[in-house]
Amino acid sequence: MAKVTIAANEEVWELLDYEYIQDYLGDLNVNILFSCVNTKKWADDSLIEKDGSQYYIIKLPYEVVKSMNKEQVRALMLEKALERLQQAA
Repeated sequence: MAKVTIAANEEVWELLDYEYIQDYLGDLNVNILFSCVNTKKWADDSLIEKDGSQYYIIKLPYEVVKSMNKEQVRALMLEKALERLQQAA
């Protein structure tokens, strides 16, 4: 089953609908971490391992997300998730 988590600043937290992406991916065995933080210092890792599981990190542009509504952010998250999964295949 897909596991989707987020790391985000409070200003954009409510816009990031991880459950929508998790439901869309369904039974796919994948772990995704969406990052949307207002910093330039975030590490540029695209994949991390935690507790023996791989997590794909997808960075969302903070200023862009901040200017979007929830439906637009959902579409962006889905697009980025599908792109990352296609790259990993």
